[in-house]
Order: sequence, then structure tokens, then C-alpha cells
Amino acid sequence: MTLSEEKNGNVFVLGMSGRIDMEGTNMLVERITKILDAGERYILLDFTHVAYLNSSGIRALILLAKRLANSDGKLILAAVSDPIQQVLKISGLGSIFSVLPTKAEALGSFPQ
Repeated sequence: MTLSEEKNGNVFVLGMSGRIDMEGTNMLVERITKILDAGERYILLDFTHVAYLNSSGIRALILLAKRLANSDGKLILAAVSDPIQQVLKISGLGSIFSVLPTKAEALGSFPQ
């Protein structure tokens, strides 16, 4: 998996590409921990180029959502493919995450 980063106003955008499997999850958790430790509270995860998400990736997303909720932050997932949305739905987590169709829509839903 590869990561790309950008700051858009008060939103930290983390683009991901590839597979969020055990190796990808470790990379993601390490980077997100640094982002949160630096004080970022509005995180957009761009799934445009993510082909796969396994249970370790789901666990990482849950931990991120909880940590942001405890600090009055917000997490939005953007451009999540139908198969990955099905994984979230089947696991009962579809309602836990804010999932929007595009990065632009996601950016527009964060506080200014």
C-alpha cells in the first residue's frame, strides 16, 4: 500500500492506494498515529484507489474513529468501492462510519 497526504483547510486528507491488509494496516496505523499526535482532528480517508480491506484494516478504522470521537474530531471515508462498503455493512459497521461518494463531498461536510 502507498499513502499520499495533503492538507485542505482544517482537514488532513490521507489517500491510500493498494490493499489494506496486515502490512497495509500497520503502515496506516503508524501514519495515522503520527497525524493524530500532531494535533489533527479532522481526517478524510480517500479510498479511491483501495482494492481490498481486511479485518485488521477494519479494526484500525474503528480505533481511529474512537480516538477522534474522544477528541471531538471527525472521520470521513470517501470514494469507498462497493465491495468494501459491503464488507463494512456485513460486519455491522456501515453505520459507524461516515461514507461519502467523493472526496469533494467529504471535504464539504467538515466544519470550516
